[in-house]
Amino acid sequence: MITFLEGGITEVPGFKAAGVRAGVKRRGLDLTLLVSEEGPVPAAGAFTTNRVQGAPVTVTREHLKKGKLGAVVANSGISNAYTGKRGLRDAYRMAQVTARLLNMKALNVGVASTGLIGAYLPMKKVEAGIKAAVKELSNSREASLNAVKAIMTTDTIPKEVALRVELEDGTNATIAGIAKGAGMICPKMKTATMLAFVVTDANVTSDALRAMLRRAVENSFNMVNIDNDMSTSDMVLVMANGRAGNRRITLEHPDRQLQAALEHALTELAWMIAGDGEGASHLVEVQVKNARNLEEARKAAKTVAGSNLVKAAVFGKDPNWGRIVAALGYSGTVFDPKDLSLEIEGERGGVELVHKGKPATKRALAKGRDIMKSREIEIIVDLRAGKACATAWGCDLTYDYVRINSKYTT
Repeated sequence: MITFLEGGITEVPGFKAAGVRAGVKRRGLDLTLLVSEEGPVPAAGAFTTNRVQGAPVTVTREHLKKGKLGAVVANSGISNAYTGKRGLRDAYRMAQVTARLLNMKALNVGVASTGLIGAYLPMKKVEAGIKAAVKELSNSREASLNAVKAIMTTDTIPKEVALRVELEDGTNATIAGIAKGAGMICPKMKTATMLAFVVTDANVTSDALRAMLRRAVENSFNMVNIDNDMSTSDMVLVMANGRAGNRRITLEHPDRQLQAALEHALTELAWMIAGDGEGASHLVEVQVKNARNLEEARKAAKTVAGSNLVKAAVFGKDPNWGRIVAALGYSGTVFDPKDLSLEIEGERGGVELVHKGKPATKRALAKGRDIMKSREIEIIVDLRAGKACATAWGCDLTYDYVRINSKYTT
């Protein structure tokens, strides 16, 4: 059983957080620190597959080789990507300063950055920010909010989730996370810019955590498509301190309930990211049913969610089913167009726009135009080619998206 809780990352016993202003950005909080009171604990990560990767991605992947982290330090405003040897030195320096202040080894510190590509970090400000964050560490509600606000860039809302789950042995465990992301979101991470930090008090090995995260990311963050642009800095980190006292979860003895809880948490954060896309006025959920296999179902759903023409139609409140069909056709998913059915749903109702290859009537289209006024729109596609299903999330393409991204460096 999974129960959602009020609050954020500090709801998990044994973890403290802080968010402070270091001065990397022009205004607002811009440095986050997350710390395990137990010291280094089992951890796992998923990272961008972009060939151009930020220095923090390189450093954190290296630090995770032994499967343990005791802290994560992250800044917003500058991504420390495409910054060469100096960028790597700065990322290592962030870990070293954090480790020294927390009395742990630098290799037990994860580092993340998000913001402008090609700029160097103002390290004196960053180091002062880390020192301030250490002093501000707390398990309070305010600390969780500050931590998530400090990783925001073009985000308009903080994204956090906390839930409690009853594990298979009857033990209750808590899992919580924070995330940021509004633009440059089309993650394809391996074992969004999209950052997410998740913690749990479940007792689980690093290997098991890595396998769980890989599966959870595939079903959540990797199914978000805001603008078809993959960031250089996408990163998801999860840490588990074992305070729940459950039977130890391993690769050989997994726990389906904890897996479900992790997927719930990441899906909730992914949904928030899609709804807060840069300039977005509509959240779009694409459900693909009865594809030949899971890979094709995911491909079809994410292609529709990422289509600029579909996004533009949603912004214009136009039930242009032809654009959805066209996106399905070039997605690489195999189906017979004569078998395709398609409907849209929203808080204003639902209507079928294509039924087994036959287009909607004028009356259905009129109803569709009304439904497209909904803030959240579901596009439901039945391919009738198999039994696999998948869901992807995105948003519309608005004038504000162009405005925000035409002035990002200035």
